[in-house]
Amino acid sequence: WEGHKTDPSNLPLQTVTADRLVLSAGTLGSTFLLLKNRSAFPRVSRRLGTRFGGNGDLLTFAVKSSEESGGTRIPRVIDPGYGPVITSAIRVGDELDGEEGRGFYLEDAGFPEHLTWILQVFDTPGALWRWRLTASNLIRSWLGREPESDLGAEISELLGQTELSAGVLPMIGMGRDIPDGNMTLRGSKLDVDWRTLKSGPFFDRLRDTARRISRELGADFEDNPIWYLGRVITVHPLGGCPMGRDEREGVVDAYGEVFNCPGLYVADGSVMPGPVGPNPSLTIAALADRFADRLLEGARHAAESARR
Repeated sequence: WEGHKTDPSNLPLQTVTADRLVLSAGTLGSTFLLLKNRSAFPRVSRRLGTRFGGNGDLLTFAVKSSEESGGTRIPRVIDPGYGPVITSAIRVGDELDGEEGRGFYLEDAGFPEHLTWILQVFDTPGALWRWRLTASNLIRSWLGREPESDLGAEISELLGQTELSAGVLPMIGMGRDIPDGNMTLRGSKLDVDWRTLKSGPFFDRLRDTARRISRELGADFEDNPIWYLGRVITVHPLGGCPMGRDEREGVVDAYGEVFNCPGLYVADGSVMPGPVGPNPSLTIAALADRFADRLLEGARHAAESARR
């Protein structure tokens, strides 16, 4: 039950049959289920697990933003912990738009307010010095040597100017990376093998644009730290059960039905044969709606045939 780990080996075996089975466990989940049960579906395409990509997702930062005022540079307040996560986007075209390379979107991002406190940890050396001075002042006040004190000012001085947390702008990139990753089973776990090498020019172009935005904000450009490990984070994984014209090209057809497995369908991001560019949720929803229409049409035709 909820809050307690269940040992499935102690549960009774249940068998459920259906004329049609639709997998919608997500890019990773549906691919894993088919790989795990490949012995039950021996005729599934050899393309299972291929064409994985992250929809070009890349996280970068503009840090310590500033602006000119009265001939001097002062901190620019962006306050990413306030308001919606995304408020605007820039679209950079690709070859189809007459540009060079693969296109992408770059959006501003916000984060929960409590993360601003975590960011201030990076200002630790200054904070430690302010802690020492503030503690000294408070102790003198409490001992009565300086009966008058301004506690609000002391706390304000302790926290500092919060330039780091208030002046950071996370930037979210997404676009058309190259879906050349593969998913396989490693023991009982799903293993994803995808590298940034072939998508290098795409990411370089995206980072150059983010760097230019940072410069306009009077900020320092920073990569996500895991970039230096040759890794990226994606919240839009796609592929694994790619759509194709036949089993040599993909796992499912244009209506989500698995080749050589009548009645077995996949309806989620795993059927995408490549990146969409923008957030893929609406594209995935449109495909699922298309698949559902075909299923309903098939059921209706079957019912009409039975009545005849």
